[in-house]
Amino acid sequence: MRHTTAYDTPLGEVLLASDGRALTGLWFAGQRHAAAGLSPDASPLDDLPVFDVARTWFRAYFAGEKDVEPPELLLAGTPFQRCVWAALREVPYGRTVTYGELASRVGASLGRPTSARAVGSAVGRNPVSVIVGCHRVLGSDGSLTGYAGGVWRKRALLALEREGLVVDEVSERPAALVRSLAGVWERSVRATHGFLLPGEVERMAPVVPGAVDGVPRLLVASRAGVPVGFLGMGDAFVEMLFVDPASRGRGVGRLLMERAVCLLGAREVSVNEQNAQAVGFYEHLGFSAYRRTPVDDDGRPYPLLFMRRPDRDDGVAP
Repeated sequence: MRHTTAYDTPLGEVLLASDGRALTGLWFAGQRHAAAGLSPDASPLDDLPVFDVARTWFRAYFAGEKDVEPPELLLAGTPFQRCVWAALREVPYGRTVTYGELASRVGASLGRPTSARAVGSAVGRNPVSVIVGCHRVLGSDGSLTGYAGGVWRKRALLALEREGLVVDEVSERPAALVRSLAGVWERSVRATHGFLLPGEVERMAPVVPGAVDGVPRLLVASRAGVPVGFLGMGDAFVEMLFVDPASRGRGVGRLLMERAVCLLGAREVSVNEQNAQAVGFYEHLGFSAYRRTPVDDDGRPYPLLFMRRPDRDDGVAP
């Protein structure tokens, strides 16, 4: 691993490593075992051909494309580790296996029994994240356990592959996008804010496009290019989070919040006290109320709860 370059993905920066010909390492910033095996005299070399191929692959992958040829790989490890990583590469896009199932496949390849624990250890030391799909391995009960890059990333990668759900931060906000998000807002509010007085949606609707266009940071969740949810925030405060009713209950809100917490540093949010489902959602993600106001920001009779999430190393909810 003589050469490195950094690349910014929708799930955070990754470090790429190469021997000059093949890709030998790919780690998210801060993940366990990051840069393991990297030569101490490795030097940055951004224009290496294999890095260009990797960047092209990443752009296509996060756009939801399934059949893009990955760069050539060279995975350095023990014979057992290489056998596990080879088995990982056989798990198709959008499919998953349990650690036990993977252990059976590895055991059949080696001609001897092997344990799920031993396989799990090798999976955790996979040197090329995402391309070698260690995110496709689940616990025996289907739980998202043990991902070196963070369980929130594992959830996001599986949502992309299984449902075509793409979450991106957008800076340019063309009028068509703003109108689409305003539509998501209206459908979401009508479905979840039954406590509003008659005429309130119509009163608020004209200011929504300006709020969406002006929020400092905007995350948009899309499926097949159609927005299904969005989150806006400034500094560490989440100012807005809305999910289209047709996509409720499918993890869109959680994906948006985990991205905001883990990558953008979100720590606070305000929520209508009468929206009990939303309050419970934020509590599940580790937020707790620290202040209450009897009216909303416009002085209307909708109490607000201000909620805060303590700093945590993992950045994910229980």
